[in-house]
Amino acid sequence: MSNSTLDNYALNNWMAATPAIDTLSLCELTLPGTHNAGCDWKASYPIIPGAHWLACQHGSFYAQLHNGARALDVRLDFDSKGVEFGKFRFQHNGYRSSRNLLNLFADVDLFLQHHPDEFVILDFHELKDGTEPFDYRLFNEVMLRYLGRKIIPAGNMHLPLGELKKISSDQRVLVTAPWNIALDRTWFCRKIEHKWSGIGDTNVAELEKHIIEVLKSPPGEWEPWSLSATSYSVLGGPVDIHAQLDSWFDPEKSDWSEKCNIINTDFFEETKLVSYCRTVNIKKASNRIK
Repeated sequence: MSNSTLDNYALNNWMAATPAIDTLSLCELTLPGTHNAGCDWKASYPIIPGAHWLACQHGSFYAQLHNGARALDVRLDFDSKGVEFGKFRFQHNGYRSSRNLLNLFADVDLFLQHHPDEFVILDFHELKDGTEPFDYRLFNEVMLRYLGRKIIPAGNMHLPLGELKKISSDQRVLVTAPWNIALDRTWFCRKIEHKWSGIGDTNVAELEKHIIEVLKSPPGEWEPWSLSATSYSVLGGPVDIHAQLDSWFDPEKSDWSEKCNIINTDFFEETKLVSYCRTVNIKKASNRIK
């Protein structure tokens, strides 16, 4: 298949525009993901340490989805003094952005209204205590009340996209979160494993070495997993490494994209990952038929 054919699609509905991938599940697909999706340059932050230390994306949840991201790595903490949705704030290393849970609900809802056959993974990677312990019971109640009809039951996680579409015209969001007895496991899947370098200020060379090691024996396809492909500078915060990502994950140069489930990156819109993911997913679907 030529590059021109593969590039003939819109970022905002690339999954629906690629019906061949309906034979694959969300665990089998390669998906473009956004690291720390609730911390973007359009949000506001405490003056200290400032946005440049904290912002990992350019735009809102809606902008990320519109530009092709299908797995949002989201990290909350609990503000007992907040009002309603303001009790659940997105954060980076304990520093809050102005985004709260209502922003996520509104953006996901609007996006799926426009593109009802796209699928989204909400990877609640951290649910942190604030001045008081995180209120899992309230979080469960709010999630099911405002997002419930869109959530894919945990028991259907392994079904191919085509089957999910037949089951429901609404259920398009897979929700994962750390275990807590207050979370209804009918709807909440297990916390996604992040393959991270473990180095707080990972440079490009360290990141490349990390990815090589992970992809020597990547996790299986029985549940979602996320490759953290991010770099951080102690001088400037999250680093834009789209040139390296575009080179490393190019399907014409390596099998890295094909081996991944979620490729979790900063400043995702500047990369070519949506195109790469679509290319390797078509290949995966073709291999399934053979």
